Amino acid sequence: MAKKPSMQTDKLADSPAEAISRYFYRLSPLGLSKHAQLRESIIHAVDDGELQYQDKLPPEKALGDMLNISLGTTQKALGTLAAEGYLVRKHGIGTFVGEPRRSVQKSWHYRFTDPASGEHLPVFAHLLGRSVVGDGPWAKALGADARGYVRIDRSLSIDGRFKCVSELYLPASLFSGILEMPADRLEDVNLKHILETEFGYPTLEAKGGARLVRPDARIAALMELGSDAWVLKINILGKTRAQQPISYQKMFVPPSECELDMDFIGAS
Repeated sequence: MAKKPSMQTDKLADSPAEAISRYFYRLSPLGLSKHAQLRESIIHAVDDGELQYQDKLPPEKALGDMLNISLGTTQKALGTLAAEGYLVRKHGIGTFVGEPRRSVQKSWHYRFTDPASGEHLPVFAHLLGRSVVGDGPWAKALGADARGYVRIDRSLSIDGRFKCVSELYLPASLFSGILEMPADRLEDVNLKHILETEFGYPTLEAKGGARLVRPDARIAALMELGSDAWVLKINILGKTRAQQPISYQKMFVPPSECELDMDFIGAS
């Protein structure tokens, strides 16, 4: 989990509600949306140790009433944090602080540089879904496959600052086994590492092209962008030994102040 600037005080909060409230009102001068303000409050409280693993948060309505924000805004913020792994929501029981997450190690395509520090930002990947699909642009790039193509959709949080979306396509004749893997094996990991270690196909080359597009409603919603937004769409073809294509990826990147390292061969 990425470390945020500390807001810690000498005395730790007596309860999760107090901790969240304390950070929430300290962030008020920043002019964030209420959704972002609540999300950042919880992240700060976790990173500063005022919220600990398995701490139970107040009920959604009580939390919203305490902070004078709507139930919908509260649910949106907690849902985002659950998707990113900061929180765990247990139906009928409550919402709890989750285990600290590890960022994706040796990312190839999501190496964004912090303009202040010059360092690459941590990346957290969340599995949205996986399925087998038929022909599409990926078929021309990967070649015909009678069994179809495995599609893996993931949302990638870049240090909690913004989100990217990935659609990865793989020949089903080679990688159908990835559909049976536990979902958590496909989170916070470079999928190329899975292709190599689990299936024996290392990615030895990756080439891509990029253009600006208006994302469809689904992609825009996942990236938390408005309907008039533009994003950078990058198509990346991965190859293994003997120049055999093994992966085709659609990568959607929002505008940001962070520079994207486009050297697809190296790993940070």
